[in-house]
Amino acid sequence: MNIKWSAEERQFIRDNAHCMKDKDIATEITSRSGRHVSLGAVRKMRQRLGVTKRSGRGVCKLKE
Repeated sequence: MNIKWSAEERQFIRDNAHCMKDKDIATEITSRSGRHVSLGAVRKMRQRLGVTKRSGRGVCKLKE
């Protein structure tokens, strides 16, 4: 199912990608919006926004 992302949700991803895991972002957006947002949906939107993270388990830092 395609998700219509609001400007606030997109900004939340931009603002918090450096300090939160994608899983935690998905949980937070789910609780705020009242609809289920999956980990994959957050990852895909983050990549579309051009926000890339360093690889590694549990690493929350952005790629330079």
